[in-house]
Amino acid sequence: RLSGDIRIRGYLSDKANAQDVGIRHNDGPDAQFITQRTRVTVEADLEDHVTAVVTLQAASIWGDYNSGLNDYAGTGRAGMVGVSEAYVQLRELFYSPATLKLGRQSLNYGTGLIISSADQMYTFDAGRLVLDYHPLTIDIVGAQLANTQEFSPAASEGNGQSDMLFVNGKYEVNGSVVKNIEGYFGWASQMRTPQQFGINTATTPSPLLIGLRTDLTPWENLTASLEGAYEFGNANSSETIIYGPSHAGDKTISAFLLNAALKYTLKGVVWTPVFNASYTYASGDSLVGNADHSMNTRHTFVPWFGMAEGYNGYVFAPALSNIQIFNLGASVKPAANTTLALQGYYYLKANRNGIVSSDPNANLGGLGSSSMYNDSRDVGAEIDAIVGYDYSKDVRCQLVYGALFPNTAMEGISRTISQVRGELNVKF
Repeated sequence: RLSGDIRIRGYLSDKANAQDVGIRHNDGPDAQFITQRTRVTVEADLEDHVTAVVTLQAASIWGDYNSGLNDYAGTGRAGMVGVSEAYVQLRELFYSPATLKLGRQSLNYGTGLIISSADQMYTFDAGRLVLDYHPLTIDIVGAQLANTQEFSPAASEGNGQSDMLFVNGKYEVNGSVVKNIEGYFGWASQMRTPQQFGINTATTPSPLLIGLRTDLTPWENLTASLEGAYEFGNANSSETIIYGPSHAGDKTISAFLLNAALKYTLKGVVWTPVFNASYTYASGDSLVGNADHSMNTRHTFVPWFGMAEGYNGYVFAPALSNIQIFNLGASVKPAANTTLALQGYYYLKANRNGIVSSDPNANLGGLGSSSMYNDSRDVGAEIDAIVGYDYSKDVRCQLVYGALFPNTAMEGISRTISQVRGELNVKF
């Protein structure tokens, strides 16, 4: 079977790609550019229970054939083709309720707070074992995130590898209110590839994570989700030092991530209005120096792989660290193939003396990798207006206008930052 997609996006960016906003630059440059992602997937059923899948991907900016575009599938330079997926799936392994997927693959759990493949911008080199004991499903993932070892034993000193273990259990309740309950445990060693893991190039944390999530239907037409996670383990951050002797080895993590979301659909009403609201909290810590010349980072949540396109604002695209995100939105369908949506966000620091940053993993979104270091809590607000049009069942168009209204936490930015993005997505 042969399938694939072509996604073309055009950007009009008004001061929305500044680097180090609030430290060196008052505003970022204006920019107009077009990006393209092309994927072709070949899927073959070798036996009744054996499937092989390979996806080739090319990502580029039109007219730019030398510099790389953020692509987390390892395609290398812009315009070059790389393998974004390549795995073998063995179903009913040894006549058991087990399915094994081995190779490069995408992963997604819950709403994507921890691990998300919503935009399929990066994939994992992993082995995944799914045990289906309906209504209980247990998902076990072992992945190698990075490997810098060399063949020579002497040369391997100081190098090594970064691994991840993730276990997710999901129980389908099928009750009148509670639909499912999920619990998960994760461990990652030496997260150190900044394009994929976290927001700081100088840190190599080894966090452990435990969490719970559930989906609810409290009333007819009303759905809700709740999720909470506790993160602990070794921070191992060289950035915790302002001056003087290093105490980074003593640093540990004790941080929280919370999310609650509601969605209400007015069925049987003209244009079928849908209203949504959510709140996200990622803990942070103060960067005020201590007596031992170190900084507090113990309570700062280390983001995992939760990048989801447009998840918390197209312009700011915040990293889930030291931040509170309030969201209200609504959408309508004036025609069967047209959707109009309006989403509003308000951002606050979790700790006023900590930093907050855009997510560098967001697809050309956010304010570069900018951080806000001052002691104000109010980061700002964003409004996103979205028009979606289904030209056919395989061709979708989208137009997004996002405007970020900075507040006092954004030093040096006194004007609205905006971005217009148009998209054509064709699947075949």
